[in-house]
Amino acid sequence: METFFARYRNISVLAAVLFAQLLLLGYQIRNDRDVRLIRMWGVTAITPVARGLHGTHTFISHLWNRYFWLHGARRESESLQAEVGRLRLENQSLRNQLETAGRLEILVSYQRQIPSRTLVASVIGAGANPNSRVVFLDKGSTDGVAPGMAVLTPDGVVGKIQSVFPGSSLVLLISDSHSAAGVLLAKSRVHGILKGTGLHEARIDHIPNEEKVAPGEIIYTSGEDRIYPKGLLVGTVASAQPGRDFQNIAVHPGARLNRLEEVLVVTAGVHQDLPGTLPRPQPPAALLPAPPPEVRDAFLDAAPQPAARPEGAAPQTDADRLKRRYREIGASQGHVFGEGAAGSKPPDFNQGWTPPAQRPPDPAKPSPARQP
Repeated sequence: METFFARYRNISVLAAVLFAQLLLLGYQIRNDRDVRLIRMWGVTAITPVARGLHGTHTFISHLWNRYFWLHGARRESESLQAEVGRLRLENQSLRNQLETAGRLEILVSYQRQIPSRTLVASVIGAGANPNSRVVFLDKGSTDGVAPGMAVLTPDGVVGKIQSVFPGSSLVLLISDSHSAAGVLLAKSRVHGILKGTGLHEARIDHIPNEEKVAPGEIIYTSGEDRIYPKGLLVGTVASAQPGRDFQNIAVHPGARLNRLEEVLVVTAGVHQDLPGTLPRPQPPAALLPAPPPEVRDAFLDAAPQPAARPEGAAPQTDADRLKRRYREIGASQGHVFGEGAAGSKPPDFNQGWTPPAQRPPDPAKPSPARQP
């Protein structure tokens, strides 16, 4: 080492002097942005190194946080997702139970209101034939269900029991084309036959064209078919059009036939009056005695009396003027109103009346202009 510096001493000293000169120049000279050259050289030299160190640190940090530090996070995430799925299913189950409890509460309340004896049943299936409208119930012959029993909901009539099995039964809906029921219109009290159309609606037959049926009129069972008790809600009139012999009346059933879940089976039907009918008026049976005469006279004295018109004052209305004129005509002809014999000649009320064509012109009114 000493041999190297001894051999190149002059060159080493010159290089050190030049380097020192460059440092002095860099410290003294500033660029156009008022930054010393030595600072700019130092930042330019250090920036690549600092950038490389920062990139290396970032890469190592991401690698640690995403792979080494989160070891087992995937298993925990899968566990949490499974827990969320279980809670969602439980929440949906609780909601279904709450809705079912609400429907059963309404059904039981309606069951207590009607006089017929009923049995609560649940819908467990529907018919496979698309042309028929039938559903299956979870109550059968072992529960006392028999063919011909009516099935209903608080919203309206559903149908009747068509077939019975030991643990289930088949219900023919009122919208089926083979279904029929006797009905009664609430306002007009007209009787008809409700028949299914094979869709979600029905129709009423045998209503004469002269009967007035308005859309929205409520329809009840008439009880004439001996299946549905009288007074049960069926639905409302959707439309009424005159036909060839009878009206074409479309009916919108009150029960949601495509969303049945719980129903009532009428095991012992009892007819009832139509809801909303007003009782017939009856004469009063209890009357108070007449008030004493002094109370009546005191009331009449205390009541305000109409102001009397001064004698000879002009009438205030046309009726008063006409009445006064008739009295004057009767007095001039010696006629007394209310005392003439039957068939006697009445007074001549045209006395003193002048036709408009013979009346003199009124100077207060302008005369009409003559037509050329």
